[in-house]
Order: sequence, then structure tokens, then C-alpha cells
Amino acid sequence: MKEATFYQEGETIDIELSEAVSVGDVIALGSDGIAIACTTGLTGETIAADVEGVYEINAKTADAIPAYGLVYFDVTNREITITATSNVRAGRALYAKGAGTAGTVFVKINAA
Repeated sequence: MKEATFYQEGETIDIELSEAVSVGDVIALGSDGIAIACTTGLTGETIAADVEGVYEINAKTADAIPAYGLVYFDVTNREITITATSNVRAGRALYAKGAGTAGTVFVKINAA
């Protein structure tokens, strides 16, 4: 008997939703990763969500985010931050963002 059977490529996975989402919403995967909703879905539905790629995500205005630095997703405020405590690891910022600068940051999601 085989020890493993191929299931799917893995860039996009099926996720059962614990809350309703819209296309492009960030979904926390426990405390160690995020996914981006590919479709809209209601609580309890299973949808496709990307777990690889680079996404432009709202960032905390007060944070100075270094290029290639680890970033986290603040589920409460729905934004990227450099603060690890109580937030979900999101990946790495591709470009720097200065402190006090409102806007977004490009994140390679789930990058080590």
C-alpha cells in the first residue's frame, strides 16, 4: 500500500470557512499562516483559497516595515503589521514601508 497519494498542487487549497468571506479576504490559518479567498463563501462552506503568491495588503500606518522583513496579519484590524504578539504570521514584505505612511505592502504570503 502507498504511504502517500497525490491530492493537489498546493498553491490553492480547499478551506472550510469559520466565517463568511469575500473574494480577496485574508483568512487566518491558525497562528502560522494565511490564505487569500479566491471566491466568496458563507460560514461552513468550503472554498478555494491561495496559500502562495504575492498580494497587496493594507498595512498598519504606524509601522516601519523593512523590505524582506517578517510580517503578521492583525485579524482584529485587518492589516499587516510587524507585531508578532497576538497576530498571525503572514509572510515577508517585498518592499519597505515607512512609519507613519498609510497604504499597503506587497507580501509574499507564508514565506519563511
